[in-house]
Amino acid sequence: MHLRHVFLIFAIWATSALNAEIQVNARFEPARVAAGSTSRYIVEIVESDTSAMPEPERITSLPIPSDGGLTLRNGHTSTSQSTQIVNGKRNYSSTQQLIIDAVSKTPSAYTIPAYIFEYKGGRLQAPAATLTVVERSANAAPTVDELIFLKADAPQQLYVGQTTPITLKLYISSNVQLRGLNAFERDADGFTVSDLPEESSESVEMHNGSRYRVYSWPLTITPISAGPQDLNFQFTLAAQMPDQRNARNSPFGGGMFDNFFGRSERFNIYTEPTQIDVRTLPSEGKPKSFSGAIGNFSMAVSADTDTTRVDEPIMLSLKLSGRGNFDRIKGPEMKKTRGWRNYKPESDFEASDSQSLKGVKRFDYVFIPEKAGTLKLPEVRFSFFDPKVGKYVELSSPAISVEVGPSLRPALPTQPTATDESDATPAVNLTKALSPEELLLTLDYRPSTGRNIQKHLCSSPLCYGLNAVGLLTLTATGIWIYSRKRLHQNADYALAHEAKQTLKATLKASQNSDGADFYHSAQCAVRLAATARMKRNLRSADLAELEAVFKQINLSDDVIAQTRALFQAADGHRFSGRSQSADLQSARTQLNSILKAL
Repeated sequence: MHLRHVFLIFAIWATSALNAEIQVNARFEPARVAAGSTSRYIVEIVESDTSAMPEPERITSLPIPSDGGLTLRNGHTSTSQSTQIVNGKRNYSSTQQLIIDAVSKTPSAYTIPAYIFEYKGGRLQAPAATLTVVERSANAAPTVDELIFLKADAPQQLYVGQTTPITLKLYISSNVQLRGLNAFERDADGFTVSDLPEESSESVEMHNGSRYRVYSWPLTITPISAGPQDLNFQFTLAAQMPDQRNARNSPFGGGMFDNFFGRSERFNIYTEPTQIDVRTLPSEGKPKSFSGAIGNFSMAVSADTDTTRVDEPIMLSLKLSGRGNFDRIKGPEMKKTRGWRNYKPESDFEASDSQSLKGVKRFDYVFIPEKAGTLKLPEVRFSFFDPKVGKYVELSSPAISVEVGPSLRPALPTQPTATDESDATPAVNLTKALSPEELLLTLDYRPSTGRNIQKHLCSSPLCYGLNAVGLLTLTATGIWIYSRKRLHQNADYALAHEAKQTLKATLKASQNSDGADFYHSAQCAVRLAATARMKRNLRSADLAELEAVFKQINLSDDVIAQTRALFQAADGHRFSGRSQSADLQSARTQLNSILKAL
């Protein structure tokens, strides 16, 4: 009983000591802004100690309660240290600030309530903070978001696998000087997005009565996961802003020296929060010939000749033209046809636009006739999904008749076989017994011992070794070329290959991490392993989707339970108030068991 009292007193003392050494503040700077202007939400952690300078703990996330209408973005940290000497005693202080931009276009009072977060094994409380957003006055200077902003013309709805072009536009006001683009980022876990082109096109547009220089970049996006998917882009740039402190009040308006005396600053510019409704392709009406083509296509089928001979090949060509995801189109499978043998096609694509969404894709099939007569090449079927009408379309071409004549190659002669002893060729005796006189008159025709002839270089061990090395090099090169070809032509193989490479890097990063960083890496590793196993993108799959996939491939209930426990522990470290100092050995064992099962 007394021992319990001792532990209780110690716990109260430890909590009070923690509160005395660490202070948490939360505020908006400024606390009152005009609609559309940016304020900063700051969470400040101040640690003080009299013996040594405190070491701040890195915080990767905060469980900030959301407030509708207030947008929080561009989070970053700032640290500072100070030492004070009072009456000969030193007091060390370390301050860590978590700074997040806050903006709202609707006048109102926005309050972020108090919440609990973990820090150095303890639980700290961030106090409530309020931001007041008021109407802008008529003569107010334009905000940064009005001088520089980013737009993306993304559609509201897409289908999984539907490749769509979008244009990313950066608007710069005419009285702002762009100094440089420093970084480009995207938040698009549910999409594959093409790389940002190095060069942009420039134009001039009027927007809300103001003149802007517009920098445009064409991109393509392809949804890989169904459901509501976020799609956001960000530029980090440097620009010189005009000094408008006196421009609004001056009777002459803005002058030519505004930009000269302006300020050069660094900004993070975002697109408006965008969410696209991604739908799965319908199963109703899906033809057997469908292999993932989405768009609008036409088909033309032809043979290079209508007459041939046995064992002389002909070419069957299939041309697909139109607009859509050509990179995902595979050559239709040709049915086995009696009298023919055929091989997998060679493909070639000619794009007619910069984004490879328009053009002609050609597949060439080689057919070799095995008998003479009138033979028919197989019927060709190709289907695609038209997103405009929301239906599948199947195209077909009739079988092509080909006249096949006998082969002109001469038949190989056959060796005669003896049926009985009477038909067999009599043996000829090529030797003759010589008389003593003939032996004296006959020259000695027996060969004498000749000179020693050295072996040819090609039969030496060195030659065999060089040939072996050359053969191994040629084989390795062929395997590498085949692998690269599969990466470009087989989307599923490329996805699995990329997942395996990323998985290796993720596992290496998780070895030296702890706490929330380890659990984040562990979740990514499980998703990447499932992606490589299923050859289907599961990098953003939640726990329910992973459990369904694991049941589909007949993983044991123990592995599923371990996965569930691992993800729940990860969510606890990220969102709840649990301690981050728990032993991770069991979690690492769970992760290894799950990855071995996959």
